[in-house]
Amino acid sequence: MRMRGTNVDYDALLNRSPSLPYDKLLEYLIEALPPLWQKAYRKMAQSPTQIHHFSHHGFDFLFDRASELHARGVVPGERAVEDRIIVAYGRSSVMPGRKGNGSKHNLLGDAAQRFGDNTERPYLPGGVLGGTFDISLYPQYRDLDHERSSDSRVYRAMKKYCTDHPETFCFTRLVYSSRSWRPAAIEHGLLREDGTFWVRTFRNSAVESRLPLLQRLSELGRQTAREASLAD
Repeated sequence: MRMRGTNVDYDALLNRSPSLPYDKLLEYLIEALPPLWQKAYRKMAQSPTQIHHFSHHGFDFLFDRASELHARGVVPGERAVEDRIIVAYGRSSVMPGRKGNGSKHNLLGDAAQRFGDNTERPYLPGGVLGGTFDISLYPQYRDLDHERSSDSRVYRAMKKYCTDHPETFCFTRLVYSSRSWRPAAIEHGLLREDGTFWVRTFRNSAVESRLPLLQRLSELGRQTAREASLAD
């Protein structure tokens, strides 16, 4: 699913900094990870990028505002990617769901004001591990909180770890396979108390969830009822 060079070797980073206390290790990772995430993203994009860094409600974001390049004529329309999140990272909190972060229909909510516009996108609340944002960040096509799947169990366990261990370093990285803002996969990761990474990638496709199955069962039920009615 991924192109060559788009993976990040998190364990190799830890091998370069053995036996550091958690906070010192975190300082090292916060310096080392963003360049690696950007390099991997540029491999995915296969097009010029305009990457911005900003902070929002305690988390840091890398955001590709490629529309700036298109507006300046640097990138033709057929090569331009949609404005999209690359990664969000920070330390987990147990704050309740945030409200009033801006219109749910606007990409990034009130954080978009720093870019001079409020691009409207459908409200599809892609989540950030360890954080709560009531704004549109990326389209998520799976309900990992409620799915009945092995992926869902892992995702809920990761969320629980972040809740049970406040101030855990965690991140959500989006994996793209096209120029759309819809990620093909979502990589959630966290740094455990013992200084080891827990990273898992989840496919971002509705066919992975139980929702299509329930829809098919519902449609099958309606079809059966219609056929029974016709038979009568």
